[in-house]
Amino acid sequence: MRITTLEPQANNPERINLYVDGRFLLGVSAAIVLQMGLQLGQELLPDQLELLRREEAEQRAVDRALNYLSFRPRSREEVRRYLRRKETPPEIIDAALARLDRLDFVNDHSFAEFWIGTREQFSPRGARALKNELRMKGVDREVVNELVDDEQDGERALRAGRKKAMLLVNIPDMDYATFRNRLGSFLQRRGFGYEITTRTVRALWKELGSAEEED
Repeated sequence: MRITTLEPQANNPERINLYVDGRFLLGVSAAIVLQMGLQLGQELLPDQLELLRREEAEQRAVDRALNYLSFRPRSREEVRRYLRRKETPPEIIDAALARLDRLDFVNDHSFAEFWIGTREQFSPRGARALKNELRMKGVDREVVNELVDDEQDGERALRAGRKKAMLLVNIPDMDYATFRNRLGSFLQRRGFGYEITTRTVRALWKELGSAEEED
Protein backbone atom coordinates (compact mmCIF):
# COMPACT_ATOMS: atom_id res chain seq x y z
CA MET A 1 0.00 0.00 0.00
CA ARG A 2 1.41 3.33 -1.09
CA ILE A 3 0.20 6.72 0.16
CA THR A 4 -1.16 8.62 -2.84
CA THR A 5 -3.01 11.56 -1.20
CA LEU A 6 -2.89 13.43 2.11
CA GLU A 7 -5.80 15.86 1.95
CA PRO A 8 -6.99 18.22 4.73
CA GLN A 9 -10.68 17.75 5.42
CA ALA A 10 -12.90 20.60 4.21
CA ASN A 11 -14.72 21.03 7.52
CA ASN A 12 -11.72 20.41 9.79
CA PRO A 13 -8.22 21.15 8.49
CA GLU A 14 -6.78 19.55 11.64
CA ARG A 15 -7.83 16.20 10.20
CA ILE A 16 -6.36 14.57 7.10
CA ASN A 17 -8.00 12.21 4.61
CA LEU A 18 -5.45 9.52 3.80
CA TYR A 19 -5.59 7.68 0.47
CA VAL A 20 -3.56 4.61 -0.47
CA ASP A 21 -3.27 3.33 -4.03
CA GLY A 22 -5.78 5.97 -5.10
CA ARG A 23 -8.47 4.90 -2.63
CA PHE A 24 -9.62 6.53 0.60
CA LEU A 25 -8.33 4.63 3.62
CA LEU A 26 -9.26 6.70 6.69
CA GLY A 27 -9.40 10.12 8.27
CA VAL A 28 -6.68 10.83 10.78
CA SER A 29 -5.48 13.68 13.00
CA ALA A 30 -2.92 15.94 11.36
CA ALA A 31 -0.82 15.65 14.52
CA ILE A 32 -0.57 11.88 14.02
CA VAL A 33 0.45 12.32 10.38
CA LEU A 34 3.29 14.57 11.52
CA GLN A 35 4.16 12.32 14.46
CA MET A 36 4.49 9.25 12.22
CA GLY A 37 6.19 11.19 9.42
CA LEU A 38 3.70 10.04 6.78
CA GLN A 39 4.48 11.35 3.29
CA LEU A 40 3.21 11.05 -0.26
CA GLY A 41 4.65 8.05 -2.05
CA GLN A 42 5.52 6.31 1.20
CA GLU A 43 4.89 2.58 1.44
CA LEU A 44 2.49 1.92 4.31
CA LEU A 45 3.37 -1.40 5.90
CA PRO A 46 0.82 -3.52 7.80
CA ASP A 47 2.40 -2.82 11.20
CA GLN A 48 2.42 0.92 10.41
CA LEU A 49 -1.26 0.77 9.46
CA GLU A 50 -2.05 -1.02 12.73
CA LEU A 51 -0.15 1.64 14.69
CA LEU A 52 -1.88 4.40 12.72
CA ARG A 53 -5.32 3.00 13.53
CA ARG A 54 -4.42 2.64 17.20
CA GLU A 55 -3.00 6.17 17.43
CA GLU A 56 -6.11 7.56 15.76
CA ALA A 57 -8.44 5.63 18.10
CA GLU A 58 -6.47 6.88 21.11
CA GLN A 59 -6.54 10.48 19.85
CA ARG A 60 -10.31 10.29 19.33
CA ALA A 61 -10.72 9.02 22.90
CA VAL A 62 -8.55 11.85 24.24
CA ASP A 63 -10.51 14.43 22.24
CA ARG A 64 -13.80 13.05 23.54
CA ALA A 65 -12.51 13.10 27.10
CA LEU A 66 -11.25 16.68 26.75
CA ASN A 67 -14.65 17.77 25.48
CA TYR A 68 -16.30 16.00 28.44
CA LEU A 69 -13.86 17.71 30.80
CA SER A 70 -14.54 21.13 29.27
CA PHE A 71 -17.88 21.42 31.09
CA ARG A 72 -16.45 20.81 34.57
CA PRO A 73 -13.65 18.84 36.23
CA ARG A 74 -14.26 15.08 36.38
CA SER A 75 -12.86 12.19 38.34
CA ARG A 76 -10.78 9.59 36.56
CA GLU A 77 -13.59 7.07 36.95
CA GLU A 78 -16.16 9.49 35.49
CA VAL A 79 -13.99 9.85 32.37
CA ARG A 80 -13.57 6.07 32.15
CA ARG A 81 -17.34 5.52 32.40
CA TYR A 82 -17.98 8.18 29.77
CA LEU A 83 -15.57 6.62 27.28
CA ARG A 84 -17.03 3.20 28.02
CA ARG A 85 -20.50 4.54 27.15
CA LYS A 86 -19.02 5.67 23.82
CA GLU A 87 -18.02 2.03 23.23
CA THR A 88 -14.31 2.81 23.40
CA PRO A 89 -12.22 -0.40 23.73
CA PRO A 90 -10.74 -0.91 27.24
CA GLU A 91 -7.12 -0.77 26.05
CA ILE A 92 -7.77 2.55 24.27
CA ILE A 93 -9.43 3.94 27.40
CA ASP A 94 -6.37 2.99 29.45
CA ALA A 95 -4.02 4.62 26.93
CA ALA A 96 -6.13 7.79 26.76
CA LEU A 97 -6.29 8.07 30.54
CA ALA A 98 -2.52 7.61 30.77
CA ARG A 99 -2.05 10.52 28.38
CA LEU A 100 -4.54 12.66 30.29
CA ASP A 101 -2.68 11.80 33.49
CA ARG A 102 0.60 13.01 32.02
CA LEU A 103 -1.05 16.27 30.96
CA ASP A 104 -2.68 16.59 34.42
CA PHE A 105 -6.15 16.86 32.93
CA VAL A 106 -7.29 14.01 35.18
CA ASN A 107 -6.36 14.34 38.84
CA ASP A 108 -8.65 12.89 41.49
CA HIS A 109 -7.15 14.97 44.29
CA SER A 110 -7.80 18.21 42.39
CA PHE A 111 -11.25 16.99 41.36
CA ALA A 112 -12.19 16.21 44.97
CA GLU A 113 -11.04 19.68 46.08
CA PHE A 114 -13.18 21.21 43.34
CA TRP A 115 -16.22 19.12 44.27
CA ILE A 116 -15.95 19.91 47.98
CA GLY A 117 -15.40 23.62 47.29
CA THR A 118 -18.43 23.79 45.01
CA ARG A 119 -20.61 22.06 47.57
CA GLU A 120 -19.36 24.35 50.32
CA GLN A 121 -20.17 27.43 48.26
CA PHE A 122 -23.53 26.51 46.76
CA SER A 123 -25.02 23.53 48.56
CA PRO A 124 -23.27 22.48 51.80
CA ARG A 125 -23.43 18.80 52.67
CA GLY A 126 -22.49 16.77 55.70
CA ALA A 127 -19.23 14.83 55.68
CA ARG A 128 -21.13 11.57 55.26
CA ALA A 129 -22.90 12.84 52.12
CA LEU A 130 -19.71 14.38 50.70
CA LYS A 131 -17.78 11.17 51.16
CA ASN A 132 -20.53 9.13 49.57
CA GLU A 133 -20.72 11.46 46.55
CA LEU A 134 -16.97 11.29 45.98
CA ARG A 135 -16.84 7.53 46.37
CA MET A 136 -19.70 7.18 43.88
CA LYS A 137 -17.52 9.13 41.46
CA GLY A 138 -14.69 6.67 41.96
CA VAL A 139 -12.36 8.77 44.12
CA ASP A 140 -10.09 6.64 46.32
CA ARG A 141 -11.05 6.36 49.97
CA GLU A 142 -7.65 7.72 51.08
CA VAL A 143 -8.16 10.92 49.07
CA VAL A 144 -11.72 11.29 50.36
CA ASN A 145 -10.71 10.83 54.00
CA GLU A 146 -7.81 13.27 53.59
CA LEU A 147 -9.97 16.07 52.19
CA VAL A 148 -13.32 15.69 53.96
CA ASP A 149 -13.09 16.82 57.58
CA ASP A 150 -15.89 15.44 59.77
CA GLU A 151 -15.11 18.10 62.39
CA GLN A 152 -16.44 20.83 60.09
CA ASP A 153 -19.96 19.42 59.99
CA GLY A 154 -21.21 21.92 62.57
CA GLU A 155 -20.20 24.86 60.38
CA ARG A 156 -21.49 23.17 57.25
CA ALA A 157 -24.87 22.51 58.87
CA LEU A 158 -25.25 26.15 59.87
CA ARG A 159 -24.44 27.32 56.35
CA ALA A 160 -26.74 24.71 54.83
CA GLY A 161 -29.63 25.44 57.18
CA ARG A 162 -29.58 29.22 57.56
CA LYS A 163 -31.34 30.12 54.30
CA LYS A 164 -33.94 27.41 54.81
CA ALA A 165 -34.48 28.51 58.41
CA MET A 166 -35.05 32.12 57.35
CA LEU A 167 -37.79 31.00 54.98
CA LEU A 168 -39.39 28.89 57.68
CA VAL A 169 -39.50 31.55 60.40
CA ASN A 170 -41.22 33.94 58.01
CA ILE A 171 -44.14 31.57 57.61
CA PRO A 172 -47.08 32.91 59.69
CA ASP A 173 -47.69 31.09 62.98
CA MET A 174 -44.52 29.01 62.64
CA ASP A 175 -43.92 27.16 65.90
CA TYR A 176 -40.75 25.46 67.10
CA ALA A 177 -42.05 21.92 66.63
CA THR A 178 -42.86 22.53 62.96
CA PHE A 179 -39.61 24.44 62.45
CA ARG A 180 -37.65 21.59 64.04
CA ASN A 181 -39.33 18.93 61.92
CA ARG A 182 -38.94 20.76 58.62
CA LEU A 183 -35.41 22.03 59.11
CA GLY A 184 -34.33 18.76 60.72
CA SER A 185 -35.57 16.75 57.73
CA PHE A 186 -33.83 19.18 55.36
CA LEU A 187 -30.49 18.84 57.14
CA GLN A 188 -30.71 15.07 57.37
CA ARG A 189 -31.32 14.88 53.62
CA ARG A 190 -28.09 16.87 53.26
CA GLY A 191 -26.22 14.13 55.09
CA PHE A 192 -25.98 15.59 58.60
CA GLY A 193 -26.30 13.27 61.59
CA TYR A 194 -28.87 13.47 64.37
CA GLU A 195 -26.65 15.27 66.91
CA ILE A 196 -25.44 17.95 64.48
CA THR A 197 -28.96 18.40 63.12
CA THR A 198 -30.48 18.84 66.58
CA ARG A 199 -27.82 21.33 67.65
CA THR A 200 -28.14 23.31 64.41
CA VAL A 201 -31.93 23.51 64.57
CA ARG A 202 -31.75 24.94 68.11
CA ALA A 203 -28.99 27.39 67.21
CA LEU A 204 -30.82 28.74 64.17
CA TRP A 205 -34.12 29.02 66.03
CA LYS A 206 -32.40 31.18 68.65
CA GLU A 207 -30.30 33.11 66.13
CA LEU A 208 -33.32 34.20 64.13
CA GLY A 209 -34.84 35.79 67.19
CA SER A 210 -38.05 33.83 67.70
CA ALA A 211 -39.73 34.67 71.00
CA GLU A 212 -41.28 31.23 71.29
CA GLU A 213 -39.61 28.75 73.60
CA GLU A 214 -38.44 25.35 72.43
CA ASP A 215 -40.51 22.33 73.36
